[in-house]
Amino acid sequence: MKPLAPIFFTPLVMLCISLLFSGCQDSTTDFGPTGALSGKVTYQGEPVKEGLVQFNNAEKGFGGQAVINEDGTYTVTNDSGGLVLGTYQVSVVPPTIEKSFGPDTPASEVLKEMPNIPQKYHYPKTSGLSVEIKQGDNTYDIDMQ
Repeated sequence: MKPLAPIFFTPLVMLCISLLFSGCQDSTTDFGPTGALSGKVTYQGEPVKEGLVQFNNAEKGFGGQAVINEDGTYTVTNDSGGLVLGTYQVSVVPPTIEKSFGPDTPASEVLKEMPNIPQKYHYPKTSGLSVEIKQGDNTYDIDMQ
């Protein structure tokens, strides 16, 4: 009688190898090619030192986000290398912090108050910001006023 392990092991190994190498392709996902994105976030010319930049493509149902570094820079990073090609509405959101609303209420996460990220930029529909992602490297600097 033949052992069953080699019969199941071979397809499993092949599947793992194909999944491993599928991540090495040139910036493409199941939804199409992607583009890398980086930039700098400023408020009246000064770097914003914390928060998130969020990208929303409502038409295709795609999105992404990037953490703002202390020098104001950000880079969209994910397994596919960037965002699927297309136009994205952009928002800039302060980080969340825990806030207590009283001794009998558990702390909740709320947006940190940051005057250098005006509220209109918190939402993609009111920010007035958008970016088109093309294949390859893309740069999008955001200067909020």
